[in-house]
Order: sequence, then structure tokens, then C-alpha cells
Amino acid sequence: MKDVKKGLMALFIFMLLITLQFASAVEVVEVQKPQEKSWGFFDVFKTNWFKGMLVIGIGFIILCVLAVLFIRWLAKYIKTRSDIFFQLRQSRLKLARIQRSYPSKSWLRIHKNTPIRLAYNKDGKLRLTRPIAYHKGDYVTHEGNVVIAFYLDGHKTWLFFPKVELLVIPNRKEVTVKVKDYKTGKEKEIKYTNLPTAKDMVQFNEGEIILYCRSISNLGYFYIPVLEAKDGKVIDFSMPVYMALRDVVMEEFLFEQTDEFSKVAKKSIDLNPNLRYYMKAGDQSQSIEVPSSKQ
Repeated sequence: MKDVKKGLMALFIFMLLITLQFASAVEVVEVQKPQEKSWGFFDVFKTNWFKGMLVIGIGFIILCVLAVLFIRWLAKYIKTRSDIFFQLRQSRLKLARIQRSYPSKSWLRIHKNTPIRLAYNKDGKLRLTRPIAYHKGDYVTHEGNVVIAFYLDGHKTWLFFPKVELLVIPNRKEVTVKVKDYKTGKEKEIKYTNLPTAKDMVQFNEGEIILYCRSISNLGYFYIPVLEAKDGKVIDFSMPVYMALRDVVMEEFLFEQTDEFSKVAKKSIDLNPNLRYYMKAGDQSQSIEVPSSKQ
């Protein structure tokens, strides 16, 4: 009996030791709840939905800019085809840029280009103004006018981009204008004589351009110089410039019309078989040599 008790006691002690050893080997793991992240204002910019909206917004802005540029190009193209004076202005702007006398290549920071100043007499003294414009291009036209493309200081489109303008300086000493007298209904001629020429009104220096005039004025798509006489009267150059431009427009219009007429006539001949046969037969009959004895 005593042996049984000792055996049970020994078994109990053995089981107790094993249990204590197992309990000491087990680590209690405490599961902590994840802390909720606090959102700040700048954390919104890191989200995927914001990045997607940003890409969509940039794409929409690019499409709008392309649409505006296309509409402007289309409007300019239609205007060029329908308005011959606007077409003349565009072609002369292009030629002035190509044949420029100064390295005026900046189109945004225009103050880097060659400045244009005005010089005029006041109270017997020569006054020189601050730069009123900046050079873009210049050349001499076939009718003798001096054309200067320039950026007028402070004149911008969309409040940001500088706008190119065109100054026409006439180079004729005499201009005859035909006007209609409304009282009699007959045409009469008005002759402008002793007009200042381009060499008297513009001076191309090494670092600047001087315009010897009181101001410049707008005339449709172009600008013209405004001169002041010694007695204070303004010399009007609008009519001489208009007549010079009108003659150029008429020459180009007649040339284009003649060219178009020749193309249409050739096309009509090609499409008409009877007329084509008649012309071919006529050419062959003209090529036949007739003996002098039978003429």
C-alpha cells in the first residue's frame, strides 16, 4: 500500500514538473489592435484617386489648348482665303521675319530684341523717346515701301503673349489719288507732292532703330508713321500707304485671277473631247506645208 502511494506521489510530482516546464515554455502573445492612421491635408495628394483625377485634368487641359489652337488656325486660314489685305499682311510678316537685319529671335522676352525709338523735334530740340516697340523683322518690298515687323510694347494677346504688328513706311515722293466729287458726280485727282521718303523717316543703327516721326498710328491691319510739320500740322500718310497697298493687292488679285482662269480653261479643254479634237486638227492643218506654186 505504501509502495502504491509512493508511486502515485512520484507520478504526481513528475506530471507537475512537466506541466510547469510546459507552462514556462509557452509565451503569452498579446494581440494589439492596429492604430487608426490620422489623415492630414497633404495625404489626399498621395491617394490613387487624386493621381487619376490629376492625369484626367492635365489631359483635358491639353485637349482644350489644342482645340483653341486649331480653331485659331482655322479662323486665320479662312480669313486669309477671304480677305486679301489680311493675306498681304501675313505674307509680308513672313518675309520680314526671314529677311530681318537684326538677330531678333525672341518671341516671348521681347526686350532682348532690338529696340525701336521715336525721334521728333520739340521746341527746337530733338527728343528721343523710350523704346516703344521691339524689332521682329524688316525688308524692302518690290513697290519700294519699307516694312518693319515689331512687337508693340505692352500690346499682348491673352494678356501674356506679345502680338506682332506691321509698320509700312511709304517711299514715294508723289501720289495721285482719284476721288469722286459728290456734288458734280465727276472724278477728280488729288496729288500729294514732296512727301518724305523712307530714308528720311527710318534709321537702322547698330543697336537700335530710330523712327523720325511724332508717333505711329493704326490703319486697318497695318501701322503707319505720323509726321508733324514745322507749323504743327500733321502729315497724313494714310492715303499714300493705302494707295500703295491697294496697287499691290490689285496686282496680286489680277495675277491670281489670270492664273486661275488659265487653269480652268485648260481643264475645260481637257474635259471637252470635241474641243480637244478641233484644236488637235487645227494644229495638224497648220503643220501641213503648202507648195508656193499652189498658193
